[in-house]
Amino acid sequence: MAMSFKSQRLTVYEVSGEFDLSNHSYLLERIPQILTPAVVVNLPPYFHGIASSEQARIWLERMLLESRLLQVENNSHKLIGFLFAYVESENSAHIGYLLAEEYWGQGLASELLQGFVNEVVKSEPWVKLVGGVDRSNVASAKLLEKLGFVEHAVTDNGVVFYEYAIFRPQS
Repeated sequence: MAMSFKSQRLTVYEVSGEFDLSNHSYLLERIPQILTPAVVVNLPPYFHGIASSEQARIWLERMLLESRLLQVENNSHKLIGFLFAYVESENSAHIGYLLAEEYWGQGLASELLQGFVNEVVKSEPWVKLVGGVDRSNVASAKLLEKLGFVEHAVTDNGVVFYEYAIFRPQS
């Protein structure tokens, strides 16, 4: 079942694998506006250089193949970012998120991740979420720690992994 949730300022919903790109020119036009050099500086190479609708389509198709992709809209229904869940097993998922530059520093990433964690507790079997953050991305590291993620490992290439253990009340 597709995941979706709302918070005070955001509406988040999963883009399904059966998504028909031909009917979504706005999405394909908006992706290059979101994936600017500053936004993707610490992300894998396939996030870089997305400058056209065709490149956005290729990127989007890849994301839909590799992960559960959720799009993030503000209260004006403007697409402002994405959240990704790479499902490792039925018990865990690696997550990533990004917001367009003009939405940084407003607490929206915190609101997004808190809403996501709350939704996962209700709707997914995962017991662990893992987030990888480049060592230079201090803001994301602090956000994950604030939300209860605990530093778990550091890779040779400077990525710090944080884990969040999901506890569900016993019924």
